[in-house]
Amino acid sequence: MNQDEARHDAARAGRFSVRVLRHADPADFDLLLDLRARVLRPGQPKQRSHFPGDDAPGAVHLGAFVGERLVGIATVTEENGLRLRGMAVEDDARCRGVGAALVHRVCAVAIERNAPLWCNARAAAVGFYEKLGWVVEGEQFDMPDIGPHFRMRWRPA
Repeated sequence: MNQDEARHDAARAGRFSVRVLRHADPADFDLLLDLRARVLRPGQPKQRSHFPGDDAPGAVHLGAFVGERLVGIATVTEENGLRLRGMAVEDDARCRGVGAALVHRVCAVAIERNAPLWCNARAAAVGFYEKLGWVVEGEQFDMPDIGPHFRMRWRPA
């Protein structure tokens, strides 16, 4: 088994770690943008994956890693409380707890900052967020070039 196959096996088995990405480190931020572009904005220029608030002092960028391979990301920005955005997990790491672990870390940031937490979730991801304590607020809306979304808010237990 080569190194890439071993990493994929580790992702399938749920062996990963979540850590804060160093925004000041261009290599870390470039990895985040690459994954965002590949998963959230396929076929669009990579620059479209650099979101407002990414560079703000209060932004937190989280990455889930299998070994040194980045397999999932999430960003928290300060916007009407805290906003989760740019949540993405590689196809081969889905359904392994990576996304849930990232969301739990995002919720921990909200608790630490004593701030409300919300996101614009893709319609296909609503069930995922609901299982983690999020609720839909309002009607479905369309984000151009991306698709249907719902605004959601995390309700701590």
